[in-house]
Amino acid sequence: MWDTLSPPWQAALEMAWEAYCNGTVPIGAVVADARGNVVSRGRNRILDTSAPHGQVFNNELAHAEINALLSLSLNREECNQAALYTTMEPCPLCMGALYMSNVKAVHFAARDPWAGSINLLGTTPYLSRKPFKVFMPPDTMLENCLTALHIEYELFNRGEEFLSHSFFDVFREVLPDAIEKGIGLHRSGELRKKQKEGLPAKPVFNWLTHQVQ
Repeated sequence: MWDTLSPPWQAALEMAWEAYCNGTVPIGAVVADARGNVVSRGRNRILDTSAPHGQVFNNELAHAEINALLSLSLNREECNQAALYTTMEPCPLCMGALYMSNVKAVHFAARDPWAGSINLLGTTPYLSRKPFKVFMPPDTMLENCLTALHIEYELFNRGEEFLSHSFFDVFREVLPDAIEKGIGLHRSGELRKKQKEGLPAKPVFNWLTHQVQ
């Protein structure tokens, strides 16, 4: 799977895996310029104790998209032609920040029926003014991989009692197969082994592809 992805998607997955390996929510984001070059990177750092200069960490606001936008140094015109790529549908915080930035497009790889908020666009006069573009998940396999990764992370940190939370009911309505694969990953412990082995993102996501088929 990895070799079929564009450089921005590969970079976003690298950031998501880095977040996972550092014990925080496995979401990564990058901004690519008009030529498709990655010009900034960010990942979730809500549980981190450090971050690159200018990014936020150890705070509930330290989301991947926020950090990618904070690292952006393009001028206004260049930002208008850039796009943000994120592994998960932006939440209200990130959707608002992205809309208020000069970046006018977002690509997301996996739907988030719990916190995803692209539906905010067009709901107020302000959120209806900009010519903003949203690109839905480009690949079902990639979406399933990222959802399963997210579910495994949640279960590892919250325990299997979390399975009774309404979070899972909401996700199962949209991505039932990916949820079951994530539960299987948690119970097998195989993903944690790959984390401990220090494997990079490419072989991990290629392996995940086979796990979610």
